[in-house]
Amino acid sequence: MPEKSESADEILSRQQLELDRLKDALALLGVNDCAWCKKFFRRTDPGALFDGGGELICYGCIREWWPQHRSQLAGKERENLEGKLVFWLRDYHHAETFKDPAKLPDPSLQELNIVATCLECHGTGKSLGKDHCRFCEDRGTVWVIVSKKQA
Repeated sequence: MPEKSESADEILSRQQLELDRLKDALALLGVNDCAWCKKFFRRTDPGALFDGGGELICYGCIREWWPQHRSQLAGKERENLEGKLVFWLRDYHHAETFKDPAKLPDPSLQELNIVATCLECHGTGKSLGKDHCRFCEDRGTVWVIVSKKQA
């Protein structure tokens, strides 16, 4: 039995320390939490968590996290992380890139839709020193779509 009674701050501090130790132990076992929703995911599933520049974000939170996080980044840093996100979505979630908004799938068929800077022209609309970028049709942006899974 403790000799003195603990304050609420001391109890909370001790509990936080224990939670941090538990999270560290889970990380050693290959389990990490999403920085946005705090749910835990296995790191052995490469499509579960995106490394968002020092914070791990689960696929389910990308839709909400990216627009907010993107607005906080400066030009080159934003472009680099956005490119990394686009490749991650393509590799692990079968995202498709569209250069013409008229050809986008119906919104009811979209699971995720983000507008990204064209990786080829870096948002200039000009590629390889020419006045035309065939990857984004001179817009400087593309649409990255993850389609809903068909049952």
